Amino acid sequence: MSTQTKPNADQRTRFFRLLWIGTLLVGAVLRISGLFSSLEYDEIWTMENFAPKPLSVIFTDLALPNNHPLNTLGVKLCAACFNNPCLIRLPALLTGLGNLLLFPVVAFLWTRRRGAALAATFFFAFSHMAIGYAAQARGYGLQLFFLLLFCAGLQLSGRYRPKRYRHLPEAMVFLGGAGAVLTLPTSILYLAPAALLGWHCWRKRPFPCLPLKIVLAAGVVLTAGWYLLNYHALRAAQVWGTPVTGAGQFLTLVSDTLLHLNGPVVLLLASAGILLRFRRAWPLLVITAIPFLSAIATNAGGVRVYLPLVVPGALLAGMGLEAIYRRFSAERRRLAAVFTICLVGLFLLNWYVSTPQYKAQDWFSLYDQIRKLSPEYMIALDAGDGYPYTWNNMPNAYKDYDLRLRNTMSQRELISFLPPNHLNGTDRRGASQGFQLNFRPEPEQQELGGFRICRYRLTEFDGAPPPDSIILLLLRPVQLEALLEYVQEIYRAYPEALNLNPWLTPPVTSYDRVYRGSTLIFRCDDPARLDWIQLRNRVPGVFGLYRVTPAGGKNQK
Repeated sequence: MSTQTKPNADQRTRFFRLLWIGTLLVGAVLRISGLFSSLEYDEIWTMENFAPKPLSVIFTDLALPNNHPLNTLGVKLCAACFNNPCLIRLPALLTGLGNLLLFPVVAFLWTRRRGAALAATFFFAFSHMAIGYAAQARGYGLQLFFLLLFCAGLQLSGRYRPKRYRHLPEAMVFLGGAGAVLTLPTSILYLAPAALLGWHCWRKRPFPCLPLKIVLAAGVVLTAGWYLLNYHALRAAQVWGTPVTGAGQFLTLVSDTLLHLNGPVVLLLASAGILLRFRRAWPLLVITAIPFLSAIATNAGGVRVYLPLVVPGALLAGMGLEAIYRRFSAERRRLAAVFTICLVGLFLLNWYVSTPQYKAQDWFSLYDQIRKLSPEYMIALDAGDGYPYTWNNMPNAYKDYDLRLRNTMSQRELISFLPPNHLNGTDRRGASQGFQLNFRPEPEQQELGGFRICRYRLTEFDGAPPPDSIILLLLRPVQLEALLEYVQEIYRAYPEALNLNPWLTPPVTSYDRVYRGSTLIFRCDDPARLDWIQLRNRVPGVFGLYRVTPAGGKNQK
């Protein structure tokens, strides 16, 4: 009997190794595949506005959300070493791959079961959020790496001691904690509960406590000094958060964030892990709850702020799947295997279906579709989207829009890449604002090379526009002083006017003179506020006045 058991055990071990290797390889490919995609708004902003600054500014200017100091330092070094701007993502990619190696260590040490650790690693490897931020030059992937390094060191210090490097766990704890805090200040929300819970779980361990006590004490002192040094900047950064004012809003924040981070299948299995392995699950629940509870006092952030919560989510789901499998008797292990395969298949199906909503905008493909449109078509992008669109495709994106702005046809179309009846621009203070068209029936969305668009008709007027009409005003490139006069006069008459596509109309210098165009949209409820004939004749050829109506031609509001 023993001779039969040993080959079976060897086969299971070999099978598990193949699953581990396959999971890690697929996870690595998914993370590497996004390296050379077009850069996003925040990546460009970090590279252009923070990376060129001295280190003294990088590590203290924390009022704006786009400066994650260690990530900015990595962007600064990569921008200096490589010509390809996509390679500023190398620090994020390398730490993203490091996450794949650290997570199995954390999972095995915490769950104490090979099957649960493998399942948790599988869910983590396929996490859309972890994949996305492994290919973006933001600090969230780096933060996740340092937090995993901290947790791995904390767990190793409580169970195993390398014979050659006996203080390696403490070094991992110190480097992980310091790196996480220097990357994102929100790291304290994850480090503090993890350290306290780790100490609670391993306070009676057989190994000496002094080295870990020294490291944790030093970490507390240094972290407190760091936060006190940057107190005013961190307080100023709170304005970017969303206040949590009621129980309903809080519950919505928690449910929406966890669903976006983990997906329904992982949350379902995590619930099973809580019920079936509560003794190992309750510390993970505490770690998950602390960041959400802190939002009541410090304001809530976007989903990306809670990226580290994919770790307890994957751990709980892995524990739940393994616990369900063990509930089957030995005689029903085949049924258990089929059930497990079905759950994994359901997860992969949901993962595939939900992939488009996590996919970053492809600014290269967007430009390829826009440039195929003839110049009589005007375009409308989200006010913020214009920045990465033009940066990734400059100078061609500027030239393309300049041709559309200069076109003088009287009958044109506006192609909007925003939802129906919705446009977006910047107000006179530069803040992004929405503009509702309120056409009835609502315009239908159409496909343009994989992008969803809405079409509107543009009809030019020679005189004053009709009352209560929606106006698209094209100010073709003119000397900057004359443009400012035009714009200020429009704002005085129609304060709610918005600047459409502001990033697509940069100032251009020619023969020591600065020229610039602009695109304004507003609702002309009272045409008598302006002398339209005088405006048109002030600088011939500059002024283009178009009425916006549905593409079908019905002028309804």
